[in-house]
Amino acid sequence: MRRSLPWLALSVLALAASGAEAQTYQRTLVPGRPFCVVWPGRDYLYRIDAAGSSRTPGDSELSAIEAAIASWRAVSDTCSDFTFTRGQDLVHPRVGYVKDSQDNENVLTFREVDCNDIVPPEDACIDEDTCANTYACWDHGAATIGLTTTTFSFRTGYILDADIELNASTNGRGFTFTTVDSPPCDGQVSSECVVTDIQNTLTHELGHVVGLDHVSVPGSTMEPTAPPGETHKRIIDAGSAQGFCDAYPRGLPPTQCGERPDLGRHFQAVSTGTGVGCGAAPGSLFPAAALLGALALGRRRERAGGRAGAAPRALRD
Repeated sequence: MRRSLPWLALSVLALAASGAEAQTYQRTLVPGRPFCVVWPGRDYLYRIDAAGSSRTPGDSELSAIEAAIASWRAVSDTCSDFTFTRGQDLVHPRVGYVKDSQDNENVLTFREVDCNDIVPPEDACIDEDTCANTYACWDHGAATIGLTTTTFSFRTGYILDADIELNASTNGRGFTFTTVDSPPCDGQVSSECVVTDIQNTLTHELGHVVGLDHVSVPGSTMEPTAPPGETHKRIIDAGSAQGFCDAYPRGLPPTQCGERPDLGRHFQAVSTGTGVGCGAAPGSLFPAAALLGALALGRRRERAGGRAGAAPRALRD
């Protein structure tokens, strides 16, 4: 008998060029169904990896995270009663959702080593797709800056769990995260200038957390691209703010964007993305991120040859 499982969606932020502010939004649709993903409640309880980032000065990465969350709180204060609450920090947090478990947490973590550099080729975690949690490593595309894993019910669209990972791995596969306001780094990379801004990245990823999708409008917080030195996504554009307000109106239930979800089976799907890498030659630009999806009961990572963003494979029970 086929198991009843939630949907799993992955959202990505990749590297490319950006432009002027946007005035539009797109909510994340349940694939193949006429309604959106949305939190059924009014609080996002998040927990930060206690390890933080070893590559930013002091606890500046924590301040940048809180600044990104404060931007969304400020939007909520204008139109909603949705809250963002920080829980106790976690040691060795687990990304992803386990059905019927009481230990699921909304996690925010820096992955400072690539799984390709640390996981033995014979390790069973490769087939089980558990290496990221087992080794606290980055197990996604080498070109992806940040990734939000959102698990939601295919039947209702209700979000069950949302985790954020930032690709701070080395060896040219990850990104140098910084926390200063300016100037953009010009040649020499250091923590005293802006390379890949944490607050900029987290403000975007938190948009995915609340159910917003990418828009191909230059300047939007939810534009799926971010060049080195960018900080303008720190300020949530009017379109993205309106999307949040429309989804979570103050004093009212969350708003669906289509017909009422009907009853039906649960499935699981994996959507992954390809993008551009900070490890490319200076000045190089690659195609922006693209979301791909397919029905699956699991997925297998490709390690040989360094493939990133491969379409998921369906596995039998």
